[in-house]
Amino acid sequence: MFRKTTVMLLVVALVLLGSTVVLAQEYWAWNQFNTAGEKFKYEIVIRSLQWDYNAGGEYWQETKQYQTIEIKPIDAETSEVTMANTYAIPNDDLDDQLNFMGGMLNISLLTGGGLSFTEFLMLGTFAADLELEVGNSMQTFDGARIRVIEKRNVAGVEGYYFTRSMRETDADGNRVDILTSEWVVAPNVGWPLSVQIYQDGEVVYSMVLVEYERK
Repeated sequence: MFRKTTVMLLVVALVLLGSTVVLAQEYWAWNQFNTAGEKFKYEIVIRSLQWDYNAGGEYWQETKQYQTIEIKPIDAETSEVTMANTYAIPNDDLDDQLNFMGGMLNISLLTGGGLSFTEFLMLGTFAADLELEVGNSMQTFDGARIRVIEKRNVAGVEGYYFTRSMRETDADGNRVDILTSEWVVAPNVGWPLSVQIYQDGEVVYSMVLVEYERK
């Protein structure tokens, strides 16, 4: 009787342990906002190569923006979204830029153009399936490799830092991983805590959460 009871207790313990492991798995709630209200403030830096006619060469031009997004549920079917953008604009360009405010300046603030927009689209395809645990990795349908590296804290929120890379063949025929983007995400925060997107080894887009409020 004692032996049977011991075996049964062992089986129950293993089942409970397995359930605990399953419950401990964390996934990113990408684009889900289920709280009484959330407020994000991002610092966005976009870098692009420009030609200097006087020097006869290229240089990196950097523009910085701040974007604040506040999301408040109105009822079960509707949410109120408030967005505010802050730019640093040279005085010589102020008149021209203000004429386009709400138009050209607001295009893809959260995506930074074509390359970054592609990265965000790829993000949406795997976000719900990536188990957030340090050491995990997965391959997406486009051949990219996602690796969860470590935990990081951004704006007072703890999240998981992971990289996205594409495997290519270099000039010597060796297979190498080319870093395309870095992310920090928190399981219960619907937008990234931090994003850096690369092109030819250079950061061309950066979006970092500097303030976060949750009700």
